[in-house]
Amino acid sequence: MTDYLKTIHKSKLFRKVPETDLEPLLEQLDSQLKFYRAGQVAVTAGRRVRRVGLILEGTLNMYEYDFWGREHHIDTLKSGMLLLENNAVSGTVTIHNYTAVESSVILWFNIREILRLDETHTSNTILIQSFMKELARKNLQLYTRLSDLDRMSTKEKLLSFLSKEALRHNSDEFDIPFDRKQLADYLSVERSAMSAELSALARAGYLETRRNHFKLLKPSLRTED
Repeated sequence: MTDYLKTIHKSKLFRKVPETDLEPLLEQLDSQLKFYRAGQVAVTAGRRVRRVGLILEGTLNMYEYDFWGREHHIDTLKSGMLLLENNAVSGTVTIHNYTAVESSVILWFNIREILRLDETHTSNTILIQSFMKELARKNLQLYTRLSDLDRMSTKEKLLSFLSKEALRHNSDEFDIPFDRKQLADYLSVERSAMSAELSALARAGYLETRRNHFKLLKPSLRTED
């Protein structure tokens, strides 16, 4: 654990905790470090979750499998991100599998211990506040995605997503955090259909794009077909 204290302290969850309090706090949370090789399943669907994971190194893919074993990629989680926080808080069974894309290190800690922390201690209060902020951020991200997925056509899903990205960047020109395959997975559309729709939107004057870089054009500047 000692070798990873600096990495843990740099995370959003623990960065405001005084360094001198970090190790005792991790012990109080019954924290465990676990190492995963590329391709190894870190979490299997059907498991009742009690611990939250903080990815210290590496990347994990989040998958869902249906009754017939068909695989659907849900998300990619990178270093510094939490996993299973909602399941751990609610004590519910996870319906997703998490697989290491590369050699990965996860810090697992007991969520029930966070809820029992003495709030009169400054470090405990800082951790509780940071955890609540991260929960709120992740839930807001989920609601935003649901808003995009609620659109009926691939075109409307793309325009909804890109409009929100423009707002988030406060600019009509920005980079998105996905490549084409990841964006298609995120919007739950076929990659080929999405690529064709992006080309059509570019021809119609809605946008300019190159790889993950986009420039949105205002309605007054669009050239209609």
